[in-house]
Amino acid sequence: MIEFPEKARPLLPASVAVLLPPPLPASNPPKTVRWLDQNWSEADRFWSHHASQGTATLPISYDWFLALEQPGLSLIAAPGLLSDGAYLARIGFISSPRTLDAGKEELISFGYGQAGVSHPVAPTTSLHWAPADNRDGLPVGFARTKVPFDPRNGQPLPDRIGLTCAACHTGHIEYRGVSLRFDGGPAMVNFNALERAVSLSLFYTLKAPGRFERFSDRVLGAQATSEQREDLRATLQKTFDSIVVAARDAYAREAATGQEHTPENFGRLDALNRIGNRLFYEDLGGGAALAPNFHATDAPVRFPALWSAPWFALAEYDSSIEQPLVRNVGEALGVGSLIDLGGGADGKTLFTSTVALENIVWIEDLYRGGDFFSPGSGGLRAPKWPAALFPDDPAWKIDPARVEKGRALYAELCAGCHLGPIDDPAFDKAFPDKALRHSDAWMKNGTLKLPQIPVSEVGTDPAQSQVLRSRRIEAPPRFRLNPRRDLGDAWNCGTSLPDVSEKSLPFGLALMATVDRIARKSMEDRGLTEDDRKAVFGPRANCPNAEPQAVYRARPLDGVWAMAPFLHNGSVPSLYWLLRPAGERPRKFCLGARDYDPRRVGYPADPVCAPGETLFEETDSAGRSLKGNSAAGHSFEGDGASRPGVVGRALGDDERDALIDYLKTL
Repeated sequence: MIEFPEKARPLLPASVAVLLPPPLPASNPPKTVRWLDQNWSEADRFWSHHASQGTATLPISYDWFLALEQPGLSLIAAPGLLSDGAYLARIGFISSPRTLDAGKEELISFGYGQAGVSHPVAPTTSLHWAPADNRDGLPVGFARTKVPFDPRNGQPLPDRIGLTCAACHTGHIEYRGVSLRFDGGPAMVNFNALERAVSLSLFYTLKAPGRFERFSDRVLGAQATSEQREDLRATLQKTFDSIVVAARDAYAREAATGQEHTPENFGRLDALNRIGNRLFYEDLGGGAALAPNFHATDAPVRFPALWSAPWFALAEYDSSIEQPLVRNVGEALGVGSLIDLGGGADGKTLFTSTVALENIVWIEDLYRGGDFFSPGSGGLRAPKWPAALFPDDPAWKIDPARVEKGRALYAELCAGCHLGPIDDPAFDKAFPDKALRHSDAWMKNGTLKLPQIPVSEVGTDPAQSQVLRSRRIEAPPRFRLNPRRDLGDAWNCGTSLPDVSEKSLPFGLALMATVDRIARKSMEDRGLTEDDRKAVFGPRANCPNAEPQAVYRARPLDGVWAMAPFLHNGSVPSLYWLLRPAGERPRKFCLGARDYDPRRVGYPADPVCAPGETLFEETDSAGRSLKGNSAAGHSFEGDGASRPGVVGRALGDDERDALIDYLKTL
């Protein structure tokens, strides 16, 4: 396949450049693959990677996804398939086996074939999780969504291609030909590239000689009639046209409002604004009448780590959404669960959706486990620093003397916000007043109330903290949204919430109330008993955070070595740079390669990108600040005196090395 030279791309008119294949990093298959031990069995892992959440993320059927070719041009042979694992790996996705019943050598090539813990017991409700299906060998995070009909119109629906939470929350780093993979970590995928590849594959199938014929053979079979093929072509054209219309509409909305999209890059996505656009704009039909509900994606964040997160009272970066089921159903809606927002003539089907409630409930339990401090009770744990895999490499060695010094520095500089470490008996003995096990941060319902740091104090980019607070939503009257009733009364929130008479609601309240209704409708459609409904929701309420000012939560730092790039928006490439004064941090660096730096703990701060990599930068080419991309705040400088953006005193080189070595042990 021939790819267009990237140096020539900027010289072309925009109308031509947009039709070129998306630039992607070169293919570089690893020599060795290892999944790190995190207290899951391989059955747990495989299921979490491919169990459908009821999503239809891509605007095409499952069969189409398998039949489409890559958006490239070739003079000597047909391009490879869009679903080819090597191609999707260039977009950032991680290869996965078709089944765990494969031969040992095949499993080892995917990093499987190692011992693991036993599968935990399923929750005691009438909901039973469905088996995972990856018969076509798609990457981690891809699932086949089977639903009998489209809830929006009642028509039969072919299987769809959907993404799971594992697509965004499965980490992968590389070091000298070794691929280290870990569940629950920040992914390094480029969703814009995936969306563009699908769109261009449809376009090339319609326009490039021979492509439609091969596509129709794969979808319909070689014996299909000319009438069947023309029907397929018409449907293909209609699908592509709808994508073009949606893209033009988004550009028009941004232009009309003066909003600007911030590049999301490899490993970064504005998930909250995407969810808002999908639920309150696109799924309602879009257009000028719904313009108040549209917002540009201008607050991208690094995908957060999920280990330990189910225990947090408020797990999101901005300390929003306490209720786990509402959090997870909202995530499924954001990545494409289909939903009826019309309600039919009698309104009885309103909020009917394809959300796979069974799997969503089970995956939360799978991540959570039964006891925060007891791995034997299940639950995903942070990956440990993998020095044992590189015994002769000094870059991975940890100095015990530096660890001891770093432990004291952690107690001095980090524990006030990030709490004590989860599993360090030496820390608990030396600093019993800071021990997490005995912290007063534990709430009566068994969750961990994380410190909430005002944005004005920590000084990091404020964009994400404002999305749910500042964005406004106008819900259709048929939704009958009433936060005072749906949240305040239903959950005994005890807060002053607006009544239904308010036409425009804060996005956060509109989202919580709407997703609450969708979850309840899903339970109703399944005929769950009242006891089962209570068990599915669990003990945690769906109440808004009462904190009056914008905040970011600070989580424990278990597995922090595997969370690069750092800060909530991924604006700092490594721990080394995070622990220096903010003014010294690199203002641009490349994302897309996974070459890991074990000394600085993160990614290289190289501003010169290889073809296909994306450039993170604080400012655009004209020197204007990019919303959501500030690398300021959380700074270690001077004497650490209290002032906005400074969280600790300046560190000497030996102190920084000691703290980094200690953080590697968490």
